[in-house]
Amino acid sequence: MSSIIIGAFIFLILLWVDFQIGKRHFQKKAPKVTFPLEPTKYELITRGDIFFKQLFKDVKQAKTRISISFFTVRNDQISKDMFKLLKEKAETGVTVKLNVDWFGSITLKRKLIKDLRASGVHVRKSNPPSFPFFFYRLNRRNHRKITIIDDNISYLGGFNVGKEYLGADPKLGDWRDYHIKLVDKQMALLLQNIFDYDWEIENKPALERNPTKPLKGNKSFTIHITEAGQLEDLLVKWLQQAKHSISIGSPYFIPSERVFDCLLQACAKGINVTVLVPAKADHPLVKPTAFPYYRKLLAAGGSVHFYNNGFYHAKISLIDDNWADLGTANFDKRSLFLNQEINLKMSGNKEMIAPIKDAFLKDLKSSFPATEDYLNNQSVKAKISCWIGKLVEGLL
Repeated sequence: MSSIIIGAFIFLILLWVDFQIGKRHFQKKAPKVTFPLEPTKYELITRGDIFFKQLFKDVKQAKTRISISFFTVRNDQISKDMFKLLKEKAETGVTVKLNVDWFGSITLKRKLIKDLRASGVHVRKSNPPSFPFFFYRLNRRNHRKITIIDDNISYLGGFNVGKEYLGADPKLGDWRDYHIKLVDKQMALLLQNIFDYDWEIENKPALERNPTKPLKGNKSFTIHITEAGQLEDLLVKWLQQAKHSISIGSPYFIPSERVFDCLLQACAKGINVTVLVPAKADHPLVKPTAFPYYRKLLAAGGSVHFYNNGFYHAKISLIDDNWADLGTANFDKRSLFLNQEINLKMSGNKEMIAPIKDAFLKDLKSSFPATEDYLNNQSVKAKISCWIGKLVEGLL
């Protein structure tokens, strides 16, 4: 028995060493660029049926190339509908590329991939585990979700491809997400640049800075790509700029110490801090692991609300009346330090962020406020899950 314990201890140490060395390796390689853009009109999409209807319509009308990247693509009917469209377009001579995350799309069958390739669709899986740094690579995810069509139409946000995103999962119910569609050549070319960077498994091309003229005035869009800790620095910088309010929408809430301290300090300054998370859980550990953070935030004067009109998967931050961030990053340590993410920051005036703020306020009305009694009156199972989750929260 003692030899088994010693062996297990040595194994855990080796995993820890692998993870730490891998983390340092990828931190050194991580791109440190941002892409400022002139603001443009966008359409906010919050329902899966509308998202897929518009996406498929634009794919059908593509003339030259289609580049699609999702974290998760299933084997279900909505996924097969997309595969059919992609094959049809590839067979007409359109260049079609589909990039999915190895882990997020682990159920995507080889037969389907082979069938796509036979029709001319280029398919790749990002981040397959490999040596060196096997354990670190096993936890590294390409969580970016972008689509670029004909270098003109682009999509960015939280939707993946699967029946749950249509609200067809009976456990989770209606699905609430935030995704944006833009018809803008400058944005499309920039996202294509990022897609190409992710596509190249080896000999990654340099990410080109956006070749725009200096921005005029104080209104702007900025694309941030993060994948090895840069997001924490950005969040700290953004949150410290708040003067009146901070609103956060996320399916998961496990912030780093630095980021959480910013929220507590904001509460101490009298800034209104509001967090919106789902009442339902799609993971056995994530929801209960967040409860200690909720208790501290409530004690500091902040508020936490549980969305109970289905599952809430949006990833947004709102600061004061003229700043918003929307993208693929959750408010958790995995998105902060491990995942490859993409976020669009909008700053300027109320009109620019109004659609996002209105959606958030609407969703807030479909929620109930967390109380100390609610957080404390959890099942034994939830309390055990919280204890387990605290041990591995950096990987959740």
